[in-house]
Amino acid sequence: MASLSRIALDAHGLSLAAICAAMLAAPQAQAASKPPVFLRSCTISPPDPTPLFSAPAASKPAAASDDDDDDAGGEDDDEDDESPRGFLSPGSATCIAISGTVNAGIQYDGYNANALARATGLVPQNAVSFPLTATFRIESGQMLADGHYLATAFEFSMDTAGAEDQTLTMGEASVTMGAFVFGLAGSRFDFWAGDDFAFIGRIPSRTVGLIGYERQLTDELSLSLSAEDVAADRRTIVPTTGNRYPDAVMRLLYEQGGLTLHGGVAVRDVPGAGGSRRVGRAAILGATWEKTVLDRPLTLTAQIAGAVDAAPYLGSRLDQRTAFSVLTGDLTTRGWSGVIAIGREWTDEWSTNAYVSRYRLSIPNPSGLAGQIQIDRVAANIVWAPVDGLRLGLEGSLAWQKLDIAGNVRAASLSGRQSSAQLFVERSF
Repeated sequence: MASLSRIALDAHGLSLAAICAAMLAAPQAQAASKPPVFLRSCTISPPDPTPLFSAPAASKPAAASDDDDDDAGGEDDDEDDESPRGFLSPGSATCIAISGTVNAGIQYDGYNANALARATGLVPQNAVSFPLTATFRIESGQMLADGHYLATAFEFSMDTAGAEDQTLTMGEASVTMGAFVFGLAGSRFDFWAGDDFAFIGRIPSRTVGLIGYERQLTDELSLSLSAEDVAADRRTIVPTTGNRYPDAVMRLLYEQGGLTLHGGVAVRDVPGAGGSRRVGRAAILGATWEKTVLDRPLTLTAQIAGAVDAAPYLGSRLDQRTAFSVLTGDLTTRGWSGVIAIGREWTDEWSTNAYVSRYRLSIPNPSGLAGQIQIDRVAANIVWAPVDGLRLGLEGSLAWQKLDIAGNVRAASLSGRQSSAQLFVERSF
């Protein structure tokens, strides 16, 4: 009987040991069977907004035709999709994309000025430089549980024209929640930006402090309302005296097929001397037409803008850099600017771009001595892109400048003809 009891106790002990071993081994077995978690690829693609005035959906002819279209155009859609590609970290629903561009080259600048301008001693000498610019961008996007889309964007750029001239500029720091956007971003008034040209790309884009709202009115037409503070961009603003209210900007954007129409108006508060205030206003109309000609893309762009006491809304960034260096906030200004640009892809690797622009700004003066700024510019380039993300190009530019402002020596020194040529290489990631 004693041996039977001992056998029973031994069996019970073995059962408890087996149960404990099984309990210890279970988590290890689950960990071994669970696949490892890696970063997943994603695309930052905001959802299509629902139009305020939507037309009834057209009936489709047949389901078979839809399948055929999907098979035929699926690869083309993937190739044409320019949405930022990023990654999803484990356990997160936020898509994060990191991108950047580095542009380096050799540039020649020549100046041809008259004797009056040379007499100021401020006319730059002909020079060869090795400019280097870099841009770094981080953006994210996710769909919240309440159905709203949340996106953020941060962009920094560095411009190194020489060992003694290095600048770091924040180009964007914005947050988008559904139809609202706020932060530092590009003005909703702007249209043509000259992104295909290295000369303009080396000048930081005009950014503003922004609180905006966008609404899709129809499938093709959208409305944008924003309050903008141009003082956020310290490099390209006209100095003003006293406190001022943000600018009010309204924009209508029409997009249908290869046609884009852009119309905008801006109202600007301009404080003056002695507590006086003026109301500046500006308007812009731009159009872009993209068409396939001889099996190759062709792009035409035209833009014209006019402004009264709202000089920051005129001209390209190159024009603004020249004009704003001689303007003060108390001056009354009236002017207009226009540009025509053309871009053509000749092969998968070769493309060309060209534009002509005109900038006119008059500065009325109670004494009758009105000043004026006139800038005519023409530029063209040829670009070779052997692989995605790599561009090599040759670009040339001519500018005829006439700055006539009474008593302003700096303005006189900028009058004349400026020619520039550049060989550049650009890498994007």
